[in-house]
Amino acid sequence: MLDYGSTIEPCLKREYVIVVGAEDYYDRPGNKMMFMAHAVRYVRIYGSRFDITTVLYFRGGPGVHTDRQVAALTASVRKYKGTARSVRSWRDVASHINTRTVNGCQKRVQVLIFFAHGQPGRIWLSADEGIFLTAGDLGRVDAGSFTPKRDRNSRYTFRHVTSWACQTGNAGQRGSAEQNLKNSLAQKMADFWDIQARASITRTTYAGTWAGWRPWDRNTDRRNIDNAVWEDDGADGSVESGSGSDQGNMPTGMYLLNPGQRSGYRTEDLD
Repeated sequence: MLDYGSTIEPCLKREYVIVVGAEDYYDRPGNKMMFMAHAVRYVRIYGSRFDITTVLYFRGGPGVHTDRQVAALTASVRKYKGTARSVRSWRDVASHINTRTVNGCQKRVQVLIFFAHGQPGRIWLSADEGIFLTAGDLGRVDAGSFTPKRDRNSRYTFRHVTSWACQTGNAGQRGSAEQNLKNSLAQKMADFWDIQARASITRTTYAGTWAGWRPWDRNTDRRNIDNAVWEDDGADGSVESGSGSDQGNMPTGMYLLNPGQRSGYRTEDLD
């Protein structure tokens, strides 16, 4: 029997979700597993700050990612106490995010990350299969599936969605950077999900994946998996906001887009 005046605090599990798009655009050794490598790097660096860490990866169509490549990703994520799961559609991703109980506790997503190709208005989840994330898909995720704004996790206090896909902060329109930001997929994410989104107007660069090493260089920490460079500890360096956009002249930087924001956007150094 409980002592008089005692209370039972409901348990809340905070989840870190990383969505990995299939690499079906570049077939070069250094590119083939780069999205997977950055997912592992983020699990290694940040995963311990959350109660649950999940990597949801798109394998792509036949021959895009081999069994050995997927096994390497899964083993590395598991090494750093995360779980890697294959998904085939945005509906699968949304279903995972919207699942609000686990092992008898409430579960909410605190941080959502995307590593994938992109262009104004869509993130490429599995382009060869015609699977993209667009504004019309955002409603599948319930805003209530993210941690409440008042929630403060002592290990990781800020809730957000970050897309490292190219031009997620770009609407692809003529006009100013501000106009493109306010009409972008990233701003729609912020509005639909009531959470800060972080994205680039310009193309992002994954040049730091292997810290400048060419695929043919020798490195004791690296190996070749079915003609793809891999390292069990993941990527060496961060993705960055680079140069170039559909308009050709948009400013670089990772922008912070808040729910309902339409002006006054600012950038922040992110990793």
